[in-house]
Amino acid sequence: MAINQLNKYVWLVETIHRARKRGGITLKEIQSRWLDSDISEGTELSRRTFINNLHAVEELFGITIECGSGYRYHIECGDCFEEGSARNWLLNAFSLNVMVGNSRKLKDRVLLEDMPSGRNYLEDIIKAMRDNRVIFISYYSYNAEKYNEFDIHPYFVKAFKKRWYVIAYSPGTDDVRCYALDRMENVIISDKVFKMPKDLEPADYFKDCFGITNNKDSEVQKVVLKVDAFQSNYIRNLPLHDSQKETKRTDEYSIFEYHLKPEFDFEQEIFSNMDAMEVLEPLWLRDEVAERLRNLMKKYKI
Repeated sequence: MAINQLNKYVWLVETIHRARKRGGITLKEIQSRWLDSDISEGTELSRRTFINNLHAVEELFGITIECGSGYRYHIECGDCFEEGSARNWLLNAFSLNVMVGNSRKLKDRVLLEDMPSGRNYLEDIIKAMRDNRVIFISYYSYNAEKYNEFDIHPYFVKAFKKRWYVIAYSPGTDDVRCYALDRMENVIISDKVFKMPKDLEPADYFKDCFGITNNKDSEVQKVVLKVDAFQSNYIRNLPLHDSQKETKRTDEYSIFEYHLKPEFDFEQEIFSNMDAMEVLEPLWLRDEVAERLRNLMKKYKI
């Protein structure tokens, strides 16, 4: 239900944004397009609901929709759709669902990756982020095999490998950590307010990382991978990291160089391509992958 409501907000933003070159769009036109889309579920868009949605869009995304001359609505936000902006990223997270939902013919022909962890608490966490509100969560620990209850300061959210994570400060541990939404049993927005650290830039937080692991004690290192020619095609077109450089290319293999923190998520990526990748540097990472391969061979009695 929460995701469906977010999709409606995104539909409204995109509908108005697409009309920007012709000076905006009237409420009557919006209502007509609303009924033509599957997201309406055959229900008319009343003026009252429309106004409520405008307020929700401003609160959730920081996007102001204004009514100009000729009663035409337009988005009053210069950087809302800039590449890499938080708003653009968040809108893109839901926009494909909206586009597919608008076409009955394509609905069964576009198969989207399911991200169930965002269904329950994503909207609440976004609301808390908007107002810098502390949230109380019940979070499952795999090590202790039980739920622990504590407060966190939600800084930003990130999607990775079909899961949503909130990166938050935990007063109990005095540390910034990643919390998976699918391990939460309860989320309560409190009245307590926190201050965002002035030196925290969400876009830069993971710039030296692969995935959602960012150990503050880890250092950026040079990692060199030897990848067979076939798999290199995929890595070349979809780099593993922004620092990726192809330093050598032959008919049999390519050499890729990275500068990042080689944490657990990156090692998992290498291991998932173990028949096509070889770690050349650093030596400790090569030895670690080799040890995992030896353990795997024991399991298969090779």
